[in-house]
Amino acid sequence: MKEMGAIMKQLALIWVVLLLSACAGNPSVEDGVTEPPLSVEEQFQQAEQNRAQGKYGEALGGYAPLTERDDEWALRSKLAIAQMMLDQGRNQEALRAFNLILEEAPEDVGALEGRGLARLALGDAEVASSQLLKVNQAEPGRWRTLNGLGVAADMTGDFAAAARWYGEALQAGGERPMVINNAGYSLIMAGEYREAEQLLERGTLRFPNESRLNHNLAIAQARQGHYNDAMRTWRKTMDRVEALNNAGYIAKLNGDTEKARTFFDEAVAISTRYRPTVDANLRSLDGGAVSAK
Repeated sequence: MKEMGAIMKQLALIWVVLLLSACAGNPSVEDGVTEPPLSVEEQFQQAEQNRAQGKYGEALGGYAPLTERDDEWALRSKLAIAQMMLDQGRNQEALRAFNLILEEAPEDVGALEGRGLARLALGDAEVASSQLLKVNQAEPGRWRTLNGLGVAADMTGDFAAAARWYGEALQAGGERPMVINNAGYSLIMAGEYREAEQLLERGTLRFPNESRLNHNLAIAQARQGHYNDAMRTWRKTMDRVEALNNAGYIAKLNGDTEKARTFFDEAVAISTRYRPTVDANLRSLDGGAVSAK
C-alpha cells in the first residue's frame, strides 16, 4: 500500500509539471477572475466548449481544478488535457500525459487511443499501428482510431489498406473534413485521381470553407490534366499567381512540360511576388528541382 501511495504521489507530481507546461503554452489562462460557481459537470462542459473553439487557455483553466478530484471527473479532465496537447501539436507532452493516465487506468480506451495517435503524430507508424489495432479490437468503430490506422498505412505506402481504414472511419461517423481530406490525399498518392476528385468534391460541397479539401481537390483535377477545373478550384482560396504556380508544378509532375512552362511564364508576367519560386520552377524544366508554393 505504501508503494502504491508513493506511485500515486509521483504521478500527481508529474501531472503538476505537465499542467505547468500546458499553462506556459496557453497564456490566456486568467487568474483571479470571480464568476458564479458552476457544478462539476457545467465546469467540464464549459471547458469542452472552449477547447472545441480553440480557446485552449480557457479550457485548461476549467479542466485543471477537476484533475485534483477523486472521481471520474479527474480522469476525464486529464484525458481532455492530453487530447488538447495533441490538438496543439505538443505530441511528446501528449504522449507523456496519456502514458500517465494509463498508469492510473490501464484499460482506458480513450487513453490507449490517444497514446497511439500521439505515437503516430511523432512519426512512429509501426508502433502506432500496433497500438491502434489493439484499440480497434477492444472497441471497434472509433473513427479517430480508424483514421489513425489509415494514416499509418499511408506512411508505410500500403494505400489499399489505407483506403479500407478510411472507409471504415467514414462509416463510423468520422465524415469530418480531416478524414475526408486524408482519404482523398491517400487516393491521390495511390494514383486514383478520379476517385479522389469525387470524394473531395463531395467534401467541399459539405464543408465549403475547408481550404485543405479545396487544395487537394484541385490537385486531383490537375493530375488528370483538367487544368482549367483545377485553376477554378484553386482560385477559390488563393490568388491567380499562386494558382498558376501550383498548376505548373502539377503539369511538371504529369510530364506536361510545355503546359508547365506556359503556367510559369504567365505567373511571372502577372506578378513578381512569387518570382523566386516561379523562376526556380522554370529552371527545373531543364533538369532542376521543382518548388511548390
